[in-house]
Amino acid sequence: TKQTLDAFVAALAAIKEEAAREPQLLKTAPHLTRLGRLDEARAARRPRLRWTADSAADSGPGPSTGSP
Repeated sequence: TKQTLDAFVAALAAIKEEAAREPQLLKTAPHLTRLGRLDEARAARRPRLRWTADSAADSGPGPSTGSP
């Protein structure tokens, strides 16, 4: 809907203003998630193609490559 698109545009405008004010804040995002940036290269090298009970225990917080 138009209302949804307007909200999306407003969010993008806010992100643009924040990036202009504090570029480092945007580069180190996300900040409020359980995990930091995901290691996509490692995920591509070692894919987990099925769920196991052991992998559920492994999925906790890990090292974040983007945190200060």
